[in-house]
Amino acid sequence: MGDIKSNEILFSYKKCLEIGLTKSIVTPLISLEEEELKRKLQENKKLIEVFRKCVNKVRAQLKKRYIFLLVDSEGYLLDVLCNRKIYKDITDLGIKRGTSFKEESCGTNAISLAMKLKQPIYLKPEEHYCDIFKQWYCIATPFHIDNQIVGYLDISIIEHNMADEMMGFIDLLVYKIANEYKREMDLESQEDLEKLTDKQIEIIKKCAKGYTELAISMELGLKPATVKYHKKEIIKKLQVKNFQQAIAKAIRLNLIN
Repeated sequence: MGDIKSNEILFSYKKCLEIGLTKSIVTPLISLEEEELKRKLQENKKLIEVFRKCVNKVRAQLKKRYIFLLVDSEGYLLDVLCNRKIYKDITDLGIKRGTSFKEESCGTNAISLAMKLKQPIYLKPEEHYCDIFKQWYCIATPFHIDNQIVGYLDISIIEHNMADEMMGFIDLLVYKIANEYKREMDLESQEDLEKLTDKQIEIIKKCAKGYTELAISMELGLKPATVKYHKKEIIKKLQVKNFQQAIAKAIRLNLIN
């Protein structure tokens, strides 16, 4: 693992040099526009709530001033938990909701490497590319829900070495957050399913079997336009973006075999 990390750090440095990223940048270069940030925060509202709930339970037990960062699957910062003074300091560095932790934004960092390798990464200050993080000890690890990465948790500390026990601590914290998030999402999804009518359940089952809208309308004695209407209602009630996601959600909740 050490050789893999060392090689990835070198590859990352090379990429930063190739794109002309200056080590002395004072703030990350990429942040979300206000409207896009609002959309991201709304989409991840439940994950942010669970992150705050789980982290606040353990923060008081830690003597050192750790920074907890919640990042989405694309590397954008969703939330920060730390004491007020540190929060002001890192906000002055341009690290706030919507900040990107991709290499092209702020150079080699624990989150960008965790995104590449899809596994926990620990970085010391000297291993970061940009001066912004030259006093930061960071460990970042992905959240897996049903074998899908939904985000990353980073625990950092400035000017103090990372305590050895934090390596195991972050694994336990990620496990708690992931389990709590999955439980909350399953409860919410079950409530969404209960909003579906019997007719809509029949339609989603037949769509999952490959029936066309015309075939469904003939079998259920509905007009094709009515089938279209019900499909739109299903998407709305299940709070998904398209019908493929509606089917996937119904399968995950055992509505469809």
